[in-house]
Amino acid sequence: MSKAGNSSSGSWQSNGSYPASNDSSAETGDLDRDGLPSVEDVLSRVITEYPDRIFEPVSMTHGRKLRADCLEEPETEPREVETGEHESVTVEEMVRREALPWIGALETLLREYEGYRDRKLRMARGSKVRGDHESFLVDMDMSYSPAYQNQQYARLQAVKRQFIGGEYPGGEWCEGEFSDPVVALFGLTASSLTPDGEYRSAVDHDREIRDAWSGSSSSVKRTLRYLLEDVFGLSSQEYAWWWQSEPHPGGGDAAGYSHSHPVVIFDRAAVTNNEIDVLEPETYRPVVAKHIEECENAEWSAHRITDGEKSSVSVREAGEIDDFAGYVAEYIAVDPDMDLFERSSEYLLYAASQYASSTQKYSRSRWATAATTADACQQRYYDGEAEQSVQHGEAVVRSNRPGIEYECAECGSPHGIDQSEESLARKRLDGSGCGSEGAESGESGRTLAERWPSARSAGRVSSPVREPGEPGETVVEGFDRAPVWKPEAVVQTSTDEEYEIGSPGGVEYGQVVVEGAESVIERSVLPYLPPLSVVEGPEPWRGTSLFTERDVREGRVPPPELVARETAEVTQQSRRVTRKEWRSDWYAERFESDSDCEPQLASGISRSIVELVRAEGVTSVPSVMGRLGIDPSLQGEVESVILHTSA
Repeated sequence: MSKAGNSSSGSWQSNGSYPASNDSSAETGDLDRDGLPSVEDVLSRVITEYPDRIFEPVSMTHGRKLRADCLEEPETEPREVETGEHESVTVEEMVRREALPWIGALETLLREYEGYRDRKLRMARGSKVRGDHESFLVDMDMSYSPAYQNQQYARLQAVKRQFIGGEYPGGEWCEGEFSDPVVALFGLTASSLTPDGEYRSAVDHDREIRDAWSGSSSSVKRTLRYLLEDVFGLSSQEYAWWWQSEPHPGGGDAAGYSHSHPVVIFDRAAVTNNEIDVLEPETYRPVVAKHIEECENAEWSAHRITDGEKSSVSVREAGEIDDFAGYVAEYIAVDPDMDLFERSSEYLLYAASQYASSTQKYSRSRWATAATTADACQQRYYDGEAEQSVQHGEAVVRSNRPGIEYECAECGSPHGIDQSEESLARKRLDGSGCGSEGAESGESGRTLAERWPSARSAGRVSSPVREPGEPGETVVEGFDRAPVWKPEAVVQTSTDEEYEIGSPGGVEYGQVVVEGAESVIERSVLPYLPPLSVVEGPEPWRGTSLFTERDVREGRVPPPELVARETAEVTQQSRRVTRKEWRSDWYAERFESDSDCEPQLASGISRSIVELVRAEGVTSVPSVMGRLGIDPSLQGEVESVILHTSA
């Protein structure tokens, strides 16, 4: 790994090319790119600015799932597998598969993004057999394209309109749901460096922050919910949050690495706890504290609660924010006007790590999602070409989602809809509810169309059971839906003709395989992972039946620091699995050579001390010397290594 501030040399692709060879079509280079830099120009710029970190693998975690195009080719070894009493076959077993270096993942992203410039998605509906087939082409966008950035900005505007208030694009006014809205914004991060000052793998760093937010029952998100609901006294409808992952800006060791910005909007008028000040950043300390507790490499030094512009918590009344979307966008790097090739080197490095892991860059609470859906629904009503005749919430149906009673019949969002029984009753009385006449008929009050959502058309004729000769009413019900637009094919349009190059599909993934990451049990005579005390000291074979003196001297028993490391990996959640390899002569080097009697510790002993300090937190000099059987005359050197490691 690279030390902070140092450069690494060499290619960023396994084939040693500069730049890597690529099979992209010849037409791609002829596209009108509006003077944008080339892939090679962008890569050269990033290499010039950040040569100290870009050659690190994007992930070093065994089993980490990445896009297959961001992984090296796997290394395999033949292995004999018994298939019968005297029969066997030879199979190839993957023993190692590394992730591409950071700059390699960036190149893969840039070339993929470049390929999207002349690709379009064909949307189609109907059937050629029935003669009602229609199709049209739409641009294919990645989440890093200006079009997608514009969508993100629009979603932020929608959240603002629905909770705080504001104008729709057509000039109509939206009354905000909250009578006294407050906005709280957090900045949560983690160190980009290891304790040794080396740069961490970008994907592993990012995953640690994400897992702290929502990866367990003891997450930052749950702490935020507890604060808002149990401390503030808010219901789930009286607040909404938006979580966004974004890059650190230029300068410093964190540049290009990710951090997160949870944004919370809530209604101060609904707060029932009068003993707290919701505008005081200190009120939100439990949320920041939970992040530091759950995120292994997060530190208080980077999360000061009150530190001016550098504070990890910012709280404002809605009236203080002229442009909510612009205010939030300053923190979450949404820029609808810039092509990916024009973005900063820091953003590009961040984007490469997100692309490699196919990670969604944002998440929203249920009510924030409901608000954006409702906002789009209302805009369709205002748009004469959308042919939507009712406003959002004007037609209400029962919901089958937990915790929701009623939702809009047009868009399915419960935002802004009274969840009491009076809501549906009111819609039925004034005749504006969807299916008000037939709401009581059919299964659970649902119409035939509601009970068969996948059908293009259907009909039903029924009559109640009656006595012979008794007149009865016949009920006729049916529907006929227009065909739905669906993705049909990906086409290339760089020439005068359209070439179908594939069907819309998913991404191929693979996993990082760390060589030697299997348990020490697989490579030793140990039947199970024993307590560390069993393998410690100069004569570990005494008092155990797990192994013999010969096993130890011939290297068939791992050194104690590897047992300590694996014990830490299996007991500490989310700890990275590492290689478990040792030399067969480790015992002789450690206990039977003269190296321990020299003025300085042998490198093998130093590494063992470091392992014990990091894996088990052992900092007692006598304990370390006793466990490793180090000569008492070397106490000063041992103490020096311990102090340096634990500093």
